[in-house]
Amino acid sequence: MTTAASAYPLLGSQPVGNFFIPDNVQRHVLGTVLGANDPYWGGQEVVYLAIPASTPLVTGTPVVWDVANSVIAVPNTANLGMPLALSLNSVPTSTSIQYSWFVIEGRTVAASNASVAAASPIGIAAAGRLGANSAGKQVLNARVNAAATTTVVKTNVATQSGSPLLRTSQGNTDGWFVGVVVTGTGIPASTTITAIDPDNRTVTMSANATATGNVTVTGTYNDGTIFYNVVTIDRPFAQGAIT
Repeated sequence: MTTAASAYPLLGSQPVGNFFIPDNVQRHVLGTVLGANDPYWGGQEVVYLAIPASTPLVTGTPVVWDVANSVIAVPNTANLGMPLALSLNSVPTSTSIQYSWFVIEGRTVAASNASVAAASPIGIAAAGRLGANSAGKQVLNARVNAAATTTVVKTNVATQSGSPLLRTSQGNTDGWFVGVVVTGTGIPASTTITAIDPDNRTVTMSANATATGNVTVTGTYNDGTIFYNVVTIDRPFAQGAIT
């Protein structure tokens, strides 16, 4: 996933998706909001926030943040009345504070505990996970576009026996992201994407390929535990008090 920012104080557009992200060096003012354009997801708005040490996040993790612009995974609490954002990237655990971009507007994926049907509302279903809507936990200004059964297929993907790398001949990995399950000839069961190169063509898998060739690879938006529902959001927030 490579997302290019459309507002930046230097000539050109800075990628915000997988360039210096996640990072233990603060490169922007915390709370910076940029308009961005992803070649697959379309226009987005993203905010730059700090991630405390020892806080891993999967792609699409719903978070809230404090006055210091430091995030926590959204708590499984009703009537929060707080703005939410969705992690643009997968963030591994670190002993240091890290910094990354979070989506607050546009189409993206939301890490969930279950698949939710298209055109449905979505709510907080567990700590750091969205899912089926329930009273007091709806995420307002959010709607599901596609369930976590979504698949994105790439043809003529190069595999090399003994290597975890996939190389797409279609010229891009659009629609894939870290956490997507990949299946195809020579790819072991339960293999996921663990990294996408900034060239937007090279993918690292969680397992080595067992065959060499050019194959069709299917990316699926759930692994049976984490479900990535596709949502459209517009400055979403957790439902406040119901009176």
